[in-house]
Amino acid sequence: MPSQGNFLLVRFPDAPAHNADAGFEFLKQRGIIARKMGGYHLGHSLRITIGTGDEMRQTAAALADFLGSR
Repeated sequence: MPSQGNFLLVRFPDAPAHNADAGFEFLKQRGIIARKMGGYHLGHSLRITIGTGDEMRQTAAALADFLGSR
C-alpha cells in the first residue's frame, strides 16, 4: 500500500497457512514485531514500522521465507 508514514501496511493472502495471523506468528518467532490491523477492519494486513536498513532487510527476508513456504 502506498504510504507517507514510517510504516508499511502489508496485505497477506487469505489462505490460512499464509494469512496475516500466521504471518504475525512467523515474524514474532523471528523477533520481528508487527501490529495486527483487525481493529481497523484490515484483518488481512499487518503494520510493520520502518527501522534501520538492516532491520528492513531482515524483515523483507523473513516475509519472503514466509510467503515462499507455500
